[in-house]
Amino acid sequence: MAYAFVIIDDDLACRQMLARIIEKENLGEVVAEFSEGREGIVDEIVELAPDIVLVDLLMPGEDGIELVLKLKERSFGGKIIMISQVENKEMVAQAYSAGIEFYITKPVNRIEVVAVIGKVIERIKMQRSFMQVRNSLEAIDNINSFTPLMQPERKEEAAAPGKPPPAISEDIRNNAMEILSDLGIIGEPGSHDLLQIIVFLNSVTDTEKYLGKFRHLKDLYQAVQKEYLKSDYKEATDIRTIEQRIRRAIKHAMENLAALGLEDFYNPYFERYGSKFFDFNELRQRMQELKENKKGSSKARINIKQFINALYMEARAKSS
Repeated sequence: MAYAFVIIDDDLACRQMLARIIEKENLGEVVAEFSEGREGIVDEIVELAPDIVLVDLLMPGEDGIELVLKLKERSFGGKIIMISQVENKEMVAQAYSAGIEFYITKPVNRIEVVAVIGKVIERIKMQRSFMQVRNSLEAIDNINSFTPLMQPERKEEAAAPGKPPPAISEDIRNNAMEILSDLGIIGEPGSHDLLQIIVFLNSVTDTEKYLGKFRHLKDLYQAVQKEYLKSDYKEATDIRTIEQRIRRAIKHAMENLAALGLEDFYNPYFERYGSKFFDFNELRQRMQELKENKKGSSKARINIKQFINALYMEARAKSS
């Protein structure tokens, strides 16, 4: 599939270089170029509906951050990459908070551009795959809600938790362990619970369909609890304790990523996991708290469902 790009930069040489890189590396097709953030540009971009927008931070007319905010207000679904010579951490943070995916510094470097666009395309693929699964589940739910009497009784389709095909299961588990290690929480008690959840999800026949049943986290915790009760697991196995362990582990992951981002916005772990595993505004909130050395409990919120979803999808993507 060819991905559509729009480039917005007042520097003609930069636009031409980006367009050449995109075309020569077979990353997609440049469908439009703009030299400034002029009036009406938001409408044109929304109408073009590109997959990826490359926008300069400082331009005549509207600057890049203002343009990103207006696109987000219009529910623009494409991914946005910011390009700029500015390396001020506050400006970079504002750009991420506005809703960009990545930040490329000028002068443009072919290797960096290809790597960043590759990461964004990977996110697009993952997001579209997830949307297809969700739409399929909604369609199945709608059919089932209208034809309850036509559904024959079926035995539970899920394979026994903890007993998936050994090679695949071990691969997914190792991938998840590697990710948790990257996040700095592999030694947390809750990491064992998170791994158990990933193994459980991967052990189910037609995993995506089964995942759709877990609209409440309690269902996942109960599945993990059942597995623990069948084994000689020594830690507490009540639902509340499992939830608390997982919550603490995820909070520590946020803490670690926030510290990495505060030190270096271009840290590879921060770039790869930050906006996937956490709402970036919440992550930014925690970074600000660390910067100001605030004591007491953090106001930054975590989303456990988002974290588990991202962990599962990342672990699977590593195996593909």
